[in-house]
Amino acid sequence: MAFEKLFEQDHIGDCKLKNRIIMAPVGNINMADPSGRPMNKMIDYFIERAKGGTGLLITGLVPVSYGIDPTISEENGTTYFPRIDGSSRTRLSGWRDLTAGVKPYGSKIFIQLSAGLGRVGSPEPALKGKILRSSSWNSNFYIPQVPHLPLSDRKIKKIVKMLGQSAANAKLSGFDGIHLHGHEGYLMDQLTSAPWNRRRFGRYKNKFQFGIDVVREIKKRCGEDFPVIYRLDLTQALQESYGETIFKKQFRGKERTIEEGLRFCTALYEAGVDAFDVDKGCYDNWFWPHPPSYFDDAVYVREIAGRLKDHFRENDIPAKVIAVGKLGKPEVAEEVLKNGWADFVMLGRPLLADPYWPAKVKENRSLEIIHCIGDHEGCIESFKKGGHPCCSVNPYTGFEDTKRLVRSDKIKKVAIVGAGPAGCEAAITAHKRGHHVTLFEKTDRIGGQLCLAAKMAIKHDVERYLDNFRHRLTILQSEGLKIEFNKTIGMDDIKDSFDVIICSNGLKTDMPAIKGLDRIRHAEAREFLQKDMQVPEDCENILVVGGGTLGCEIAYTLAYEKGLNVTLVGRNKELMPESVLANRAQMLWMMMGRGSPSGKRADSLKKPVMVYNASKVVAFTEGKARLLANRNRKDPFTPWRDLIPENVNNPFEKKLDPDNVEEITIDADLVIFAVGGQADDTLYYTLLESKAAKEIYCVGDASNPGRVWEAINSANEIARNI
Repeated sequence: MAFEKLFEQDHIGDCKLKNRIIMAPVGNINMADPSGRPMNKMIDYFIERAKGGTGLLITGLVPVSYGIDPTISEENGTTYFPRIDGSSRTRLSGWRDLTAGVKPYGSKIFIQLSAGLGRVGSPEPALKGKILRSSSWNSNFYIPQVPHLPLSDRKIKKIVKMLGQSAANAKLSGFDGIHLHGHEGYLMDQLTSAPWNRRRFGRYKNKFQFGIDVVREIKKRCGEDFPVIYRLDLTQALQESYGETIFKKQFRGKERTIEEGLRFCTALYEAGVDAFDVDKGCYDNWFWPHPPSYFDDAVYVREIAGRLKDHFRENDIPAKVIAVGKLGKPEVAEEVLKNGWADFVMLGRPLLADPYWPAKVKENRSLEIIHCIGDHEGCIESFKKGGHPCCSVNPYTGFEDTKRLVRSDKIKKVAIVGAGPAGCEAAITAHKRGHHVTLFEKTDRIGGQLCLAAKMAIKHDVERYLDNFRHRLTILQSEGLKIEFNKTIGMDDIKDSFDVIICSNGLKTDMPAIKGLDRIRHAEAREFLQKDMQVPEDCENILVVGGGTLGCEIAYTLAYEKGLNVTLVGRNKELMPESVLANRAQMLWMMMGRGSPSGKRADSLKKPVMVYNASKVVAFTEGKARLLANRNRKDPFTPWRDLIPENVNNPFEKKLDPDNVEEITIDADLVIFAVGGQADDTLYYTLLESKAAKEIYCVGDASNPGRVWEAINSANEIARNI
């Protein structure tokens, strides 16, 4: 397929771009020193994407409202964000190094400026006595009992001036334009949207005014020809997401409608905006602005970017439109441009997974693209827990300054046992370093647990990722990498035959000991997936035991793909407690019958999954399961709320009394156990004890069952250093 539209030249204002590919604002957090000066980690991160051929790079969020919004600062005046506000030449030197680094590769770069976080900022400053701020009286997103008081008009005008000064600093530092962070429910969106701006007096009761003032201030400070992109949610889509009852109860029945969003864009264009980057949703339905793997491709591009582009055509407005939202497949991105739904496509996670996405597409090497799997573990969850942006499938993302793939001085014979994601990553990395690698796999295919996950339609991103793995390994096989399928390895098979042995042979599972288990049909989740989720014809009522990610995905899949009556029982107070907000929220949204992978209400479950959280199965009889459920268990379906990290104390959280339970009996024709597994480390310790090789390592689930991020990164770390 030819990708002519993607590689056409175009302009945003007076800024000429070599292609129509824009990097979304992903990055920055914990990539600057405590004063806010960009470090080499951040600089090298963006340079790598410039090398890969992206036309326009946009930095991650850079807030400016220090001294006004306490949520953007940490103790002792430090911050985990980079800073460009004020007049610090120390900070500007880092920004100058960044812009100078990306431009030799033909990329342009805009800085994303933000008014701050407001109600979606951490509640921790309030817990330490500080007063939090927002557009009006609003509750903190993470701990609703924590209030945010309204900003005064004077403080808002000061933020306008701060944004203007920061833009002037950015221009001086070599940036080609400004990207304004006006979406997703952050402070700029709070000041310009109905759900949060309920001001009755003053200049900013007009919800368009703050955005207009900011744009005019930037143009005043930087010149009319200095381009500005404005990012906004054309609608928060709260009513669409949750229905009228929840919309009124949780959100006062207020939101920006698409029609209002179109009027706002027109007003912003008249103020001087050159291009619009548009999506939908906010923190309270975060699956829209950060679409997980469960969504179809380009899930709302026609509805949002296409609608704005039509509006501009109808009104002879020459502003450019940028489409965003699951455009990582080149053929999908090309189609968006061919259909005229947008002038540019924006890629965030795809460029973290593979910085060379543009170059590979241009050179007709699309099969070599490492595809994002939509888990959000590296790009979002990492910095939520104190890290910086990285990537589950690309171990070099966020570590461009420290990780290098170099040929080994001493070539070794390497055996890798298990071709799951960890084993494949170890094999690819070790081979590229010049080692003689043999990869052993007990089945007839690579992928391990990911192969099983890909059997569910909602995991189509995983299947695409596995296609790339297979393609890369096929290429490396032609270069000498050995792969032996259908080969179960014991100690005697590899002892004293290799210099290095890496065990990546996965996990093992056990059935829980529950009274009466022998009286009911049952299966372990991975075994069930291995057998293509075959359900006997006489089974209508399915019980899934386990409220983690796998349990919820299987429960939804059985209801969605097979139309079965599904009940899920989980021990924890919350479903999917270890999952990222966007993924968890979308899964709950779909399980409760409000949403679907297509994003269309009409495709949602007609009968929601029945859930008993804070509960456990204690016995089975024929066709029945007996549960003990906590009487004070929470409503399991609250996708508009996030779970705060374990290290943040929530003084308002009430503990459940474990003895306050009720007995419930439910129908169950088939029981699926999705209750985790244990590391299969027997081979590893046997090899160690027998001194089977000079170097013996254990990675992935064989070391500690976890996510793709841990598996890929641990394997890469070993393979780069043997």
